[in-house]
Amino acid sequence: MRIHMSESVSARTRMRIREEMKRRELSQNDIAGRLQWTPSRVSKVLNGKIGMDLDDLAAMCFAMGLSLVEAVRDHGLEFLAEMTPTELRFLERIRQLEKPDQDSWLQILDVKRRTQMQLRRATSYKEKRRV
Repeated sequence: MRIHMSESVSARTRMRIREEMKRRELSQNDIAGRLQWTPSRVSKVLNGKIGMDLDDLAAMCFAMGLSLVEAVRDHGLEFLAEMTPTELRFLERIRQLEKPDQDSWLQILDVKRRTQMQLRRATSYKEKRRV
């Protein structure tokens, strides 16, 4: 049984793979050669013309030396892990606002998050110096 990814995960993953190929200076022909696929198949997978299942994803990651986790991870949402439930509810309300208002509030939240991280680092540094 082949397992298929959701469309949003698949699109984000295809974009991530293309970015990684560019960063590593790999062409579609390079990937095709490593996987013994046709260049057409690589192109169709990367452009979403044919679906990408987990086997295809694993093969492409292997060909590039990229971990599966790194390929599907959404870097833009990592900050959510540090948010409190109240902040998450606030973020959900921000998403319901018009775009210009969203941007303003998201900038405020980002400044708050950075300030909290700096305070944690400073506190941690002071505690280490005491020891």
